[in-house]
Amino acid sequence: MKEQKKFHFPGTCALLFMIIIIATILTWIIPAGKFDTEKVGNITRVIPGTFHFIERTPQGIWAVFNAVVIGFFKSSKMMTMIMFVGAAVYLLEKTKTIELVFTKLTKSKNINDTFIVFAIMLFMTIGGAAGVFANATVALIPIGILLTTAMGLDKASGFLMVYLGAYSGFNVGWANSATLAVAHPIAELPIFSGFNVRVIIHIINFIFNFIFVMWYIKSIRKDSTKSLNYEEGMKPEDYMGLHIDAEDKKEELTWKHIISLIATFIAIGIILIGATKYGWSNDHFSTTFFMLALFIGIIHGLGLNGTIQMFLKGCASMLNAAFIVGFANGISVILADGNILSTIVYALSIPMEKMGTIIGANFMFVANLIINLFIPSGSGQAAAVMPIMVPVADLAGITRQVAVQAFQFGDGFSNCIYPTAGTLMGSLGIAGIAWNRYAKKFLPLIIVQIIFSFVCLTILQSIGWTGL
Repeated sequence: MKEQKKFHFPGTCALLFMIIIIATILTWIIPAGKFDTEKVGNITRVIPGTFHFIERTPQGIWAVFNAVVIGFFKSSKMMTMIMFVGAAVYLLEKTKTIELVFTKLTKSKNINDTFIVFAIMLFMTIGGAAGVFANATVALIPIGILLTTAMGLDKASGFLMVYLGAYSGFNVGWANSATLAVAHPIAELPIFSGFNVRVIIHIINFIFNFIFVMWYIKSIRKDSTKSLNYEEGMKPEDYMGLHIDAEDKKEELTWKHIISLIATFIAIGIILIGATKYGWSNDHFSTTFFMLALFIGIIHGLGLNGTIQMFLKGCASMLNAAFIVGFANGISVILADGNILSTIVYALSIPMEKMGTIIGANFMFVANLIINLFIPSGSGQAAAVMPIMVPVADLAGITRQVAVQAFQFGDGFSNCIYPTAGTLMGSLGIAGIAWNRYAKKFLPLIIVQIIFSFVCLTILQSIGWTGL
């Protein structure tokens, strides 16, 4: 009797390639359309009421494969950053800097999971709400992983602590330059207006995320097989905690390790200042970590050649994570070339005009939730959607501030689950987590956040919130 083959969920890159194929099929089904656009400052936004159908541009077999290549080109800066960050952390690991420092820390006193996680997530959530952490979050994932493994936890704990910490703030941020600073001017509202309400929303969302992360940590403390890093047949020591052999235990912490760690914190500080004050992006982050990697290697006596060799090995270890971002970007390439993005946005906006204010406000959130699957960029979605949502909101009697909040909820919460979100997929790749396993675990939280969005929008529209 033949043994039945078990179904294996496709790997992340394979899954994304399948989505590219589905997106290609959609270009043959959904009519092509466009809005006229106008340039306002540095933002290109659509002109409401100008949607028109155009000649179909269905994508073929060649386009499926070409989209992956173009996706790699378009996301090359983020892919480079992921590899360079990974390489710097790889050097920290190979020189035993992180292991020795964190091992000494854990031996010196009993680390309380709750305190450490709360402190890290609080720092990340404030930075996220202020718009500092977006792509920069990817650069901090490896540090979070090294911290949680030093605490005897898995890599997934480090990912959840850093990523959900940052995005619990970024997704509903009261000073998010990537979303509110684009949406508010389009809605003709003062930038970052409605501050008090958004701070309350932020605090509640942070609590949701913190409880979720602590629940996950407590569950793997109780049963390590519940870890997102667990694979059948693994022993707990294979995926839980630092892995230091007998020779490593004999190695002593030296001034080289301390200086390397100080240099790492300086590099992170430089990135935060650069992102906050000077608008730094992925290429600047990559340069900073490249310099850090060279410094660590040379100070540990590896020489230039030895440092470069180890740097390349570190980059190779991040190849899967980087490729995930490239494949994810290929989806938007297909949709854009097929000219169906505007049609999707237009189709979702039509029903809102016939709904009441409260139902309309909630449907506006659902529409933005769907649109974010196709336009994962927050600023890009604001520029494409808000010019349409504002006149629809006026016609339906929805306040413009509520319309902005519906957009922010729809764009924000899905950043933590959609496979088209490059930052999420890159971070999952670094942590060695399959997207399907993460999505299944995260599903209860996203459901809570969706219900929370409905409740907020219903209340805010009922009281006629203007945020002024």
